[in-house]
Amino acid sequence: MQTKPDHRESKNLIDRAHEIDKRLRESIDAQRGEIAAVRRAADTFYTEKLKAALEAMDIEMLSQGKQGIRVSYLRNAGIDNLFQLSKMSRTRIEALDGIGAQGAKKIWETTEKIVANTKEKLSLRIQADEPCEADDVLISALFVLVLHESLRTSMKQLYKENHSLLLDKTRAAKTATSGLKWMFASKGKRDSASKAVYELEQLMEERFGAGSPYHLYVSTETADITERRAHFRENAAAYYSALETYCKQLNMEEAQQSDLSPELLNDIEAQALDLKYMKATLRSYQTFGVKYAIHQQRTLLGDEMGLGKTIQAIAVMAALKAAGKHHFMVVCPASVLINWCREIEKHSQLEVTKIHGGDEEALLTWRSNGDVAVTTYESISNFALPERFTFDMLVVDEAHYVKNPQAQRTVAMRRLLDKTEGVLYMSGTPLVNNVDEMCFLVSCLQPTIAQQLEEVKNISTAEQFRQELAPVYLRRVRADVLKELPDLIEKEQWCVLSSAEQSMYREAVASGNLMAIRQVSWQMEKPEDSSKAMRLLEICNDAKEQGRKIIVFSFFRNTLEKVHALLGDRCLETISGDISPARRQEIVDEFNQAESGAVLVSQVQAGGTGLNIQAASVIVFCEPQLTPAIENQAVSRAYRMGQTRDVLVHRLLADETIDERMLEILSKKQEAFDHFADESVIGENQLEVQEAAEGSWVTKMVREEQERLYQQSEIDEKK
Repeated sequence: MQTKPDHRESKNLIDRAHEIDKRLRESIDAQRGEIAAVRRAADTFYTEKLKAALEAMDIEMLSQGKQGIRVSYLRNAGIDNLFQLSKMSRTRIEALDGIGAQGAKKIWETTEKIVANTKEKLSLRIQADEPCEADDVLISALFVLVLHESLRTSMKQLYKENHSLLLDKTRAAKTATSGLKWMFASKGKRDSASKAVYELEQLMEERFGAGSPYHLYVSTETADITERRAHFRENAAAYYSALETYCKQLNMEEAQQSDLSPELLNDIEAQALDLKYMKATLRSYQTFGVKYAIHQQRTLLGDEMGLGKTIQAIAVMAALKAAGKHHFMVVCPASVLINWCREIEKHSQLEVTKIHGGDEEALLTWRSNGDVAVTTYESISNFALPERFTFDMLVVDEAHYVKNPQAQRTVAMRRLLDKTEGVLYMSGTPLVNNVDEMCFLVSCLQPTIAQQLEEVKNISTAEQFRQELAPVYLRRVRADVLKELPDLIEKEQWCVLSSAEQSMYREAVASGNLMAIRQVSWQMEKPEDSSKAMRLLEICNDAKEQGRKIIVFSFFRNTLEKVHALLGDRCLETISGDISPARRQEIVDEFNQAESGAVLVSQVQAGGTGLNIQAASVIVFCEPQLTPAIENQAVSRAYRMGQTRDVLVHRLLADETIDERMLEILSKKQEAFDHFADESVIGENQLEVQEAAEGSWVTKMVREEQERLYQQSEIDEKK
């Protein structure tokens, strides 16, 4: 006997099917409305940001230009800040007691200039920790757009595959929706209806159930503000990219690349770019970087760390694939091999072949299948590529690794350079030593430009040198292209040594062992006897109370062991040179999922490059590092595109020790690098010449510290 269906459940099932079909159809055209909602929210957000910035500016600013503006008349009229003035016309200002036509003109023009400058430099950072209403409205609108954008293609496909099917099944199932229809239906119609109901139930569960693209798409409406804020924190780069793409009125884009000639700039901007193989959306400066690399063919991308050089390189390869190219290779340090593979898979549809060591089978697979081979500097010396085999793009990460012409890996790299027309060198610190090394890197890419640089490097102005370099070297810094980036707050945490610490420090200095000297305070057997350890504990406790996560960096493993002993269970497994690249990434993943107050402990060489650790917003250095590049690399693990919180950098320093001298030298080295990299031509070269004349700065520093302590001991004895 045929089982009678539940007519109410059947009707509800059909209603659900109709609703799903309707939502699928609407999703195809929903983008326009979602963009409009984001633009409205962005306008309000921008207005509120500008208002707050101008309200914080006292009208006393008007008198700083020494134009004879008397602000007392404005105060008498109840005007205290620049926002109030910005809403007044020149006529209204002139009507105030004590202000004539000329005074009103000066006030109005000065106010206009201040407002224009404020708009240009206005931070567009969305606050997710302490949001105002405008922040939450914008986050909510972007949440819908960003999440729907990632699912829109899937929704279109679902509609295409299921629209007719849903209509057919719901028509067939109508017989089961009422007792009257069921009573007068033939056995065949009843059988068809029962079958349609069953198939609709299966369809709902398999294609539109929990975890499906459809479920994720419609669940945006029910997500509360806490969930939306959390999604923003985890996907901030996508949110700001959407703002930049759809809200041009916010003026988030960076200034044009002024070092390029107008003709070359126009040619690069006009470069065709098909990013259909990309899953991620690029920022405008990243899009320019991709066009630059493709148009110029052999270039050095020197963007400051944290600006997304990796995703630009992936986009270059994806665009070349869309243009019919098929073989690409990434050469990187072994420590970031896994990270590169994961980033390519995450951000693109390119297939990845990992080639580590002398893996001939993997190399052969890549040659046969194409797409991206990811390998290491150590591995390329073992490559046996056929003489006639060529490929389409070589990406070289941390390209300053091949700055020495005589090094084996540099020789191996130059063999690869001969097999491809497209080359993208990448390094946030390619100029860390001197101009000659920079010129060598350029010579590997575009020898003609390198020759021109050799001829002018010692006589040209900074502007001339940058213009010569511009066709091969593209460098942007965070402050210029990321208006939304939170503050980087750097604090020197000076610790006063106990008598026991001082005694151990003097012994280390007397030995002349720099490694021992640099571990000042951490040499104490018990962490509670170390002044630096106790300050670290205070910092970590404060960070936990603020809902932050912490990265602790040190050059020394025994220091990290003491940090681990001090902080106990709140520390994850230590990242050191012994930890495989795959395990390093797993530790970072565990850190990302950990609760607030979690501590990632890492050797600065092992965890300071290649890893994205935006979950952390507190960084602690247990001792000064030997070069500013090492510290900059480490800080950029957390202070990078997508970071939503202020990043606090603490440097643990011991008063009246070598820490003071190292900090001074690091500061000078950073100034020299910044001056050369972004402004000057020969500053770094001059620094190296000076150091060569004086001998090793490290040796000199230790000798000076020995002399200082000796003189201090003599003074103490005389007392």
